[in-house]
Amino acid sequence: MKINNDPLFDEVVLAKEYLQSNWEQWKQEETTRDVIISSEEKWLRLFGHFKENHIAAPNLIKIVKYAFCLPGTSAPVERVFSLKTTHGLMIGV
Repeated sequence: MKINNDPLFDEVVLAKEYLQSNWEQWKQEETTRDVIISSEEKWLRLFGHFKENHIAAPNLIKIVKYAFCLPGTSAPVERVFSLKTTHGLMIGV
């Protein structure tokens, strides 16, 4: 993954400004609607804002895509090994 640091800095500054200017509104929205706005939704709103305002952020998008593709836990993999062991399917381990 190739990241260009100079434009990335500018992208992060713009993202920070947007997030800071909307944070209180999102907290109010969460309180009013009794819901939690997920981090995914916040990123979608940010990139939606960038798109509407013709702000390019290719480096930041690459990093966020990479971060969201990583599993939060190893539970699914551990479950597969557990099932294989339970059913006697572990071969050569």
